[in-house]
Amino acid sequence: MNRLAAEAGDIEHQFRSHAPLDRFDPTRSNVSPAIRKSINEVSAIEAIVLTVDIRRSSCVLKESIDIPAYAKILDDFVAEFRTVLHYHGGWFDKFTGDGFICYWLKEDSFAEHMDTVLDFCCSVMDNFRTYYYPAFVANMRNEPAGIGLSIGVDAGPCYLTPIVGDLTIIGSPIVGSVRMCETCPPYHLMLNAYPGSRLVEGMATAYGRLSEELAYQVEKKSIATKEYPQGQVAYSVEFYRAGERLFF
Repeated sequence: MNRLAAEAGDIEHQFRSHAPLDRFDPTRSNVSPAIRKSINEVSAIEAIVLTVDIRRSSCVLKESIDIPAYAKILDDFVAEFRTVLHYHGGWFDKFTGDGFICYWLKEDSFAEHMDTVLDFCCSVMDNFRTYYYPAFVANMRNEPAGIGLSIGVDAGPCYLTPIVGDLTIIGSPIVGSVRMCETCPPYHLMLNAYPGSRLVEGMATAYGRLSEELAYQVEKKSIATKEYPQGQVAYSVEFYRAGERLFF
C-alpha cells in the first residue's frame, strides 16, 4: 500500500470519531465528496465552530467525593452530546478537559445551519442543567456558585487536517469561539460578530423561532475581551420555551 492510500485509509478511520453519521446507517459516516476533496487537498472549508465549556470545572473536580464518579459523569456528558451532534450533521473536534469543540461544515444555507446550531446549543445547556449538573452536585462535598455551561460561536474558513495522527480543525474561528466562550457566564450563548451579523441580517425582528415551542432573542453587544479590552461587537442569544425564558 502506498503512502497516499495509507493516509486515505487513516482519514476514513478518523471519520468514525469526528464525522456526522448517516441517518439511515449509523455504522457509516456522512461526508460529502466536496468535503472529502477539501480535506484531501487541505483547502478551506466554511465552518461554524462551537466551544462548549463547563464553568468552574476545577472546583467541581476539587469538591468531588469520588473522582472516578466525576470522570464517569463527564464521560457520559461528552459521549451523549457527541452522538447527538453527529446525528445533527455536526463534527466533533476534541474534548478539552472541561468541555469540547465541535463544528458544522457549511455547504448550503447559513440560516439553516444556524437553526441547527442554536437548537443544539439549547439542548446541550438544558440537558446539562437537568441531568448532569445534579449528578455532579450529588458527588460533591460543597456546591460552588457559578457552575454551568458557556458556549461561544464563530464562523469562517477553516481547514481539516491530521495533526499528530488525529483529524483536527484549524483556523481563526476556533480562536474566536474560545474568546466568545470566555466572555459569557454560565448558561449563556455568545456569537462572534460574523455569525451574529449573518444571523440577524435575515431576521425581520430580534426574535427567531426554532419550533412551535422554542424561540430565541438576539441582542447586539460590545464586550471586552483579552485581545480587545476596549470592546468588540458580539451577539448574545437567549432562549424561550412557550414564552418563558429558559436560562438565567
